Amino acid sequence: MTCAPSLLKFLGTKLSLEIIKPKSFAEQRLFQAILVQALEDAVNVSGFKKETYHKHDSHRWFMENSIDFNDVCWGADMDPEFVRGEYLKLVDTGKIHFTKLQKSWITYRNLYKRYRAASSKEERRVIKKLIVKENLKRLSD
Repeated sequence: MTCAPSLLKFLGTKLSLEIIKPKSFAEQRLFQAILVQALEDAVNVSGFKKETYHKHDSHRWFMENSIDFNDVCWGADMDPEFVRGEYLKLVDTGKIHFTKLQKSWITYRNLYKRYRAASSKEERRVIKKLIVKENLKRLSD
């Protein structure tokens, strides 16, 4: 598996060695690529909305330790507890974090989901005010 050297350096020795270890089967390489993409998304520091959403989704995927996460890790011939443990170390050391702008985009996304799920006009009106407030806050920062 080829991977950006900067990502491998960022991830540390243990996880990098596991990622670059050659895989025998095409299916393993596919699952390995999924893990690498999720890690690349998680370390992204971009303030763009779309990249922030990808980062948040991948962060939640690692943190929630879902069946899907476990299946992908096992499919890549990697221990899910090891991968998640290494990810948590990166979070604990502050290597993976969300910037103020990224946190604002996540708040906006959550408010927008609430807006779409609102059952009344009044509820939408209240949420819309919160969305506008969040947008103004992001623009002023």
